Amino acid sequence: MMAMTTPLAAVSPFAQEDDGVGGAEIAVIVLLIAIGIAVFVLWVAAIVSVLRSRRLTGGGKLLWIAVVLAFPFLGSIGWFAGGRDARLIRDAGPAAPFPDAR
Repeated sequence: MMAMTTPLAAVSPFAQEDDGVGGAEIAVIVLLIAIGIAVFVLWVAAIVSVLRSRRLTGGGKLLWIAVVLAFPFLGSIGWFAGGRDARLIRDAGPAAPFPDAR
């Protein structure tokens, strides 16, 4: 009588079928990578925009940089939504009077 042998993988409780990665998984991975890149670009653009802003004083810039660094997505959205029009502005000095129109 001959003994039947079975492959070790078939008896092992840790055996898994190698189905590979399907199309849906690849699409989700690509989507997550694209969202991550978009958030990173938004974050960098917000930092550059804060640093280049001529309306803000040094303290205002420091405050906005801290917000953008602490909350990368929401801080960036906040900067572009309303931070650029913030009231932490430089004093432009006295306004020059209009010339007399005589």
